[in-house]
Amino acid sequence: MNCKFIGIALLVFITSSGCFLDNKIDQAKNNEIKPEAFNVYQAGITGFSGICPGKVKDTFLAVSDKTGIFEIDKVGKIIRTLPFSGSYDFEGITINPATNDVYLADEGQMKIYKLSNDEKSIELITDVRVTGGVINKGIEGLTYGNDTLYIVNQESPTIMIKYDLKSRKETARLAMNYVQFLSDIYYDGSDKTLWISDSKQQKFFHTDLNGNVIAFQSIPYIAKAEAITVDSVAKIAWIGCDETGFLYKVRLEI
Repeated sequence: MNCKFIGIALLVFITSSGCFLDNKIDQAKNNEIKPEAFNVYQAGITGFSGICPGKVKDTFLAVSDKTGIFEIDKVGKIIRTLPFSGSYDFEGITINPATNDVYLADEGQMKIYKLSNDEKSIELITDVRVTGGVINKGIEGLTYGNDTLYIVNQESPTIMIKYDLKSRKETARLAMNYVQFLSDIYYDGSDKTLWISDSKQQKFFHTDLNGNVIAFQSIPYIAKAEAITVDSVAKIAWIGCDETGFLYKVRLEI
């Protein structure tokens, strides 16, 4: 074979390979997580399982399935531990912003409770029955919106239940087949939509009130995202990690 031809062919191969590698590197750079994408704070809540806006501005109520109910600030500092005590498997917490009524989801008992005004006792709201449910993969989160509680069952099946507080009746039960672990849910009053976290896929979803997906965002840096609340006006999601006890302030990209 002509040496000149070999030289030209080799040069073309090297040049083409270099372009290919550069494209791959550029693509990898584009997929890197930018430092400004999130902030992380050590909340120190073992079994961080649920979060919602607090009764006081710039605070949250957070729940642990192991250690109780807490009021925290926006850098994860525990302001106080609520006086309620008892052996419960609380996985979700939500608040009615108009009345400050606080509701809790107990996975072990598959029950929804309301916290008393003095924060020392709870009142049963409803039992949640899920046919074919799996132990320790039951109701994992809830949120309040317009006199409705939106309750999510983690797995087998992944469903959302709507419970009307005025009539004290379940009004809908919807399959959420795109989710693997339904970990928490938040009602966004600014546009009457929902935000849903999936700790297994390391994503959260923005949906309509029937769980139909509008958009989703990946959060691969959060090991076990089991608590979510969102300030869509400020374009921030606040996410609690069950595995580490960290509170994440995540910039919304959707």
